Amino acid sequence: MNWRRKGHGGITFALLALTILLGMSAATSAAPHVEVRKVLTTASLGDPFVFDVAPGGAVLLLTRDNVFDAGAGKFLFGEPLKNPAWLAFAGEKLQLISGGALFVVEGEKPRQLLEIPLQQRIFAADREQTFISGVTAAGKPTLFIYKEGAGHKALVELDAPIDAMALARGALFFSAGPRIYTLREGRPAKLLAHLPGFSHIPSLAVDDRNNVLYFSEGDHLYALRGNDFVVVRRNVGGMLRWHNDSLYVLSWRDHVLLRMEGLSEAMGAAGTLVPLADPCRPPVLSLYCEAEEKRALLQAVTMFEGSLDPGDAARNELGTYAAEQKKALDGIGTALKKEAASGTQAVLWGGGLEPKTIRAKESIGTTGQGVGLTFWNGSGIRIGPDSKLVVDDCPSGQECRLTFAQGRLYFEPYKPPIAGMTVPIAQENVITTVPISLRFGAARFVLFSAADKIAIVVLEGRVKGVTPEGAVVIVAAGETLEAQQGERLASPMPAELDRLNKWWEDIR
Repeated sequence: MNWRRKGHGGITFALLALTILLGMSAATSAAPHVEVRKVLTTASLGDPFVFDVAPGGAVLLLTRDNVFDAGAGKFLFGEPLKNPAWLAFAGEKLQLISGGALFVVEGEKPRQLLEIPLQQRIFAADREQTFISGVTAAGKPTLFIYKEGAGHKALVELDAPIDAMALARGALFFSAGPRIYTLREGRPAKLLAHLPGFSHIPSLAVDDRNNVLYFSEGDHLYALRGNDFVVVRRNVGGMLRWHNDSLYVLSWRDHVLLRMEGLSEAMGAAGTLVPLADPCRPPVLSLYCEAEEKRALLQAVTMFEGSLDPGDAARNELGTYAAEQKKALDGIGTALKKEAASGTQAVLWGGGLEPKTIRAKESIGTTGQGVGLTFWNGSGIRIGPDSKLVVDDCPSGQECRLTFAQGRLYFEPYKPPIAGMTVPIAQENVITTVPISLRFGAARFVLFSAADKIAIVVLEGRVKGVTPEGAVVIVAAGETLEAQQGERLASPMPAELDRLNKWWEDIR
């Protein structure tokens, strides 16, 4: 069977020209163009849940009892498959799970490779290996690796079933609940991202050339690149596959298979913030880079240390290593405080500009690109396009006062990864807007301001609002508040995820 075919038979491509907002303002006309093409309507196939794209471009979808070739417009097998569960390409060869076994399709007939006595089975494969996950009869989620000729072996047992997998250059990316991990054979799994706003993440795709991880909860499309979280497209989501600089999306809700082109250019265009660790320029940013690296390292070490048995020698070694890294981080914190004493209060970065230090009374204005602002205690602000913020005074270890005139921003406080760390320095923060002043400590929230009106969504912690007339309101995690000058202060309401997703399009 030839999977190198690049033609698409009689399938009609409906061109839907769409521009996505990746940190660009709605009025910006120079945003990179992303084309969304409809490859196939899937309702007549019984709404397939799984598909994959061959190296040559052929698109195959798994139906209730067969495999459909979208390009040829026909099913592969003359007889129904028995309880098919998953399919994926291992190089040029198609693999699928049917009944209780893994098969490879050679010619016109599947050949059994391995029995898989598991439930909730999914897998990801390349030319060398196949990673398979599922739940055992005892109810234990597990992950193992299979290589033809070498057999299979268990890799790790998990607390929750794996929902999605993607392979890129030998590295496995997988999701379990709200967490995304990466793993290579012979190495422990590494936590890549924790997204508490998601109950589960049923689909992943990796653009390894640009180091972008796309994911979807089924309704919307998101991306992770470095430390950046991006809402790529609202109301477009489902199963994802990356192939030849295109993202394929099987929308379970809309019963359609889409192909998105131009995402690589859009992700690298103006408005996408570069993580603070790149570039690392002395003297100030080099300290930040070292601090961020140590913090990330301590988080990883702490996670793996906790997974080991108390008597394990490796646990003691990790504890010693963590203590050394904590000491180094304390030293970096001292250096940061010394730099802060010179009058520098924050570092401004991103937005296509060279990173620079910010002093008191400085105004930060954006147009079509967002920027990042990082303070001495590790707290950070993402300022969206067409926004204006003034750093009134934010000395190290004292109250940090800001004025936000317009636009959107995202505030995230730094939280020590382990107890006992002497940095960062805890402090109170005040953001003044026209209708209300917001006071908070370790809170995480998104804020919108337009003239005499604001709206805030609190994600973690609590924010205290005080009007010029003295009215007070407390906004807790999971709540939203709107306030307008001259109007009576309303009570907080439950936060709307759709509103938050929309704001993420502008806050980069």
